[in-house]
Amino acid sequence: MIEIVKQDFEENKKKYNKLVEKLEVKLPSEVQITHIGSTAIPNMYGKNIIDILIGVKTICQFNMVYNILIDIGFIPSAKNKAQDYQFFASTSRETKTGDIHIHLAMINTNKYKDFILIKEYLLSNKKETKEYSDFKRKIAKENMERNKYKRIKSEYVSELLKRAKNMYGGTTK
Repeated sequence: MIEIVKQDFEENKKKYNKLVEKLEVKLPSEVQITHIGSTAIPNMYGKNIIDILIGVKTICQFNMVYNILIDIGFIPSAKNKAQDYQFFASTSRETKTGDIHIHLAMINTNKYKDFILIKEYLLSNKKETKEYSDFKRKIAKENMERNKYKRIKSEYVSELLKRAKNMYGGTTK
């Protein structure tokens, strides 16, 4: 069962900032670290998992950060590995409240830009934020298995991204 809760934005921001302090000690100074996902949006419902986007400019940096994240205990997903993107989790079990997800991406890719665009769009559009929150709560109540929830949510996010690109002309502010 998927648990969707009203997230404490201020508390999650504090947790994110503590994580950034720990990461900055290990990571090259030129990487971009950004709080993304529903915990980065005030008044948002979600699984209360801190999502962090780490942007790098070169393949060399990508490989260096990849190895550093493994060294400090993050677990790379075999399913979400590409030359310019890697998903990491703070645990090997199914993630839940309090866990951390890290998205390592090349800055010049659409994947990186899309993460930023959705965040900006939701921050600037309270109506969309509420609709997205309500949608996640509704599908979570259907008591479906996690993979089906993720697939349905992903389809919604794809539509959300289209609306964001339409609003911003396909680019971030």
